[in-house]
Amino acid sequence: MAAVTLATCLLGLMLILLVCVGLLFAVFVFYVYYQHCKYAHIPTAPRKGLKGFLFGHASLMIEYQRKSLSFSDAVVDMMRQCGPVFTVFFFFTPVIFVLDPDFVKELLCTDTHPKPYAAYKIFMKILGNRFLGNGLVSDVNPATHAQKRALFSPAFHRRYLQGLMGQFNTGADLLIEKLSPKADGKTEVVMLDELNGTTLDIIAKVAFGMDLNVTLDDNSPFKKAVSKCFQGADVERTFPLTRFSPFPASRKIRKEVRDSLHFLRETGRQCIEERLRAIEKQEDVPNDILTHILKEVDCFKGEQAIDEEGLIDEFVTFFIAGQETTANLLSFTLVELGHHPEVMHRLKTEIDAVYGDKEFLEYADIGKFTYMIQVFKESLRLWPPVAGTSRQLACDVTVKGYKLPKGSLVFPNTYAMARMEEFFHDPLQFDPDRFKASDDKPQYAYFPFSLGSRNCIGQQFALIEARVLLAKLLHKFNFKLVPGQGYGILDEITLKPKGRCRNYLTLRE
Repeated sequence: MAAVTLATCLLGLMLILLVCVGLLFAVFVFYVYYQHCKYAHIPTAPRKGLKGFLFGHASLMIEYQRKSLSFSDAVVDMMRQCGPVFTVFFFFTPVIFVLDPDFVKELLCTDTHPKPYAAYKIFMKILGNRFLGNGLVSDVNPATHAQKRALFSPAFHRRYLQGLMGQFNTGADLLIEKLSPKADGKTEVVMLDELNGTTLDIIAKVAFGMDLNVTLDDNSPFKKAVSKCFQGADVERTFPLTRFSPFPASRKIRKEVRDSLHFLRETGRQCIEERLRAIEKQEDVPNDILTHILKEVDCFKGEQAIDEEGLIDEFVTFFIAGQETTANLLSFTLVELGHHPEVMHRLKTEIDAVYGDKEFLEYADIGKFTYMIQVFKESLRLWPPVAGTSRQLACDVTVKGYKLPKGSLVFPNTYAMARMEEFFHDPLQFDPDRFKASDDKPQYAYFPFSLGSRNCIGQQFALIEARVLLAKLLHKFNFKLVPGQGYGILDEITLKPKGRCRNYLTLRE
């Protein structure tokens, strides 16, 4: 009798559980249906059957991955299929891509529409581990971001940048020292990796007074940790369930990311604590970004105060963002120069004229590289390190006849807009002359460093550093791309050349 009663209770519990699961699934299906209806008036790429209904364009993204194509390639294909306004469903979350200069101006050059937590949480944590936290890049609170921006801006003023020429020159000379023995025309050099090491050394020195020596150490734990963080962020973006998966491969990537983040953040903690002790003892300290932050951080009071973890957030933000942009830009530029020898020749002629027989590039020399800056601008047009940005609509907005509902996530995309004929003539052609000062270009179809109050604070830093590095490298070496490298991209949060910019080097006579 007792056994029958127990079996009846268990059966009842199972039925209740099944009913609850069924109700939850029904609510989920209704919510997905509501989302599809809400955005049904906006063009979108086809979704296949029940799988497409429940998981959006996930299967389409997997198809692109199987073809070794990136998400940015998918966005361009959807633009050509759907037009300048279209919706992509990330599982059951709709995201609207809008490729219209007037809308870009309204979205980025005003503070009406905030940065969305949903899009930036991947920078705050990776696979459950604190990454950039509430650092300058990932802070979605307009008030605290504005205060931080004002705090950091003096460190990127022209007067401060002029004082960094010594570090930029030293970084380039160290890289040349490392590459010279390999300049035999036969040894394959992976320039993306080499440039990552050099730019990491430079930002560590000028921002935090740290001598990492990554340029000369291929096994540097710093380089490996930064690379693993970007890989982890890309895994979380493309396979979000990895965070909870019990499978060995998922556990392995979680541990590697956790260890890398712990290494970077503990390095930041040690660096900050040592600098604070030196300031308290009134010892001589470097006049770098870290000193500037620590001396001014007391201006943040109450709820906006920055604690030690917040300072570490800024350390990791500058450490990572400060090297990635320049290295990617230079790598894409060298790939394009390898495919366009006439541009390479013209650029080398300018470099030789400015360089002469000097060993040290002065700040005054930077402004003389007029063609080089055109080359960089064209490289950034076609291959921006960051493909676009995002905002959450604070109100309904109508664009190209489509009403975009309040609360929608919208993504303007400079990578896709660069490939639109209505904005750029012969858009796939690499043509630095399109950036001559006299040319008339659509101002808001080109935003590789974003626009408005959330634009990249370090863009001038990156462009000065890039000019010094490229000028010194091209003055010393001839570069020849290893055959077989096309224009594919590796999309690991930032865009990189898929072939990692592999070259054969020879010394110039």
